[in-house]
Amino acid sequence: MQYIILYVIVACVALAIAALARMFTVSVGFDGFTAFIVFIVVLAVQVVVYLSIHVLLQNTMLPWIGEWLSQIPYFRKKIESRQIPLIKEEVLPDALEQTSLEDIRNEQRQNRTKEQKDKLNIALSYTRKSFALYISDEHLDILCRNLQMYINKLNVKELKPIKAKELTAIDLRHFGWNIWNFFKPRGQEGIVCFLKIVFPDVFRETEVKSIKRHLKDDELKGIIKIEEELL
Repeated sequence: MQYIILYVIVACVALAIAALARMFTVSVGFDGFTAFIVFIVVLAVQVVVYLSIHVLLQNTMLPWIGEWLSQIPYFRKKIESRQIPLIKEEVLPDALEQTSLEDIRNEQRQNRTKEQKDKLNIALSYTRKSFALYISDEHLDILCRNLQMYINKLNVKELKPIKAKELTAIDLRHFGWNIWNFFKPRGQEGIVCFLKIVFPDVFRETEVKSIKRHLKDDELKGIIKIEEELL
C-alpha cells in the first residue's frame, strides 16, 4: 500500500511539472501541438530520471547507508531484531530411510498380529458352534484352550483330553481338516496328533497314518461337514 501512495505522489509531481512546462511553452508563443510534445518529452524525461535515481539508490546508496547505520549501536540492535535466523535441521538420508523402514516393519508386525488374532477368533467361534451341543461347558473351554495351543504351536503334551457325545470319528476328522485347512501351510501331522490326544476315546485304536489319510473322506457325511472356508 505504501508503494502505491509513493507512486501516486511521484506521478502527480511529474504531471504537474510537465503541465507547467507546457504552459510555459504556450506562453512564449508556440502552438498547441508543440506544447503537447514538450509535455510528453518532459514527462518521459522525469520517468527516466526517477527510475535512474531509484536504481541508483537501491543498488548503491541503500546498501552503503545500511552498512553505515549498522555501525551505530542503536540501529545495529534494530537491524538484528528484525533478522530472524532460519535454522534448518539437517536430516541425513540414511536416518530418514532407517526411520521409514522401521515404521514399515512396525506396521507390518501390527498387521500380522491383528490378522493372527482375527483368525484365532474365527477358529474359536467355529469350534464353539460345532461342539456346543455335544460336549459340556467345561470340556468346551478345554477344547478351545487346546486349539489355541495347537494354533500357537505349543507343546502337544500340554493338550488335555475331552469327551464328545454323538460325534463320530468322521465328524472329528472333518473338524480337524477344517482347522488345518484354515491355518495352512502346515503339515497335517500336527492336527492328527491333536485329534488323537484330545479325543482319545475315538482314536485310541486308530493309527496316525490312517487318520491323516481319511481326514477329508465322506465330505457330506456326519454332523460336522468339510468346509473350505471358516466364516
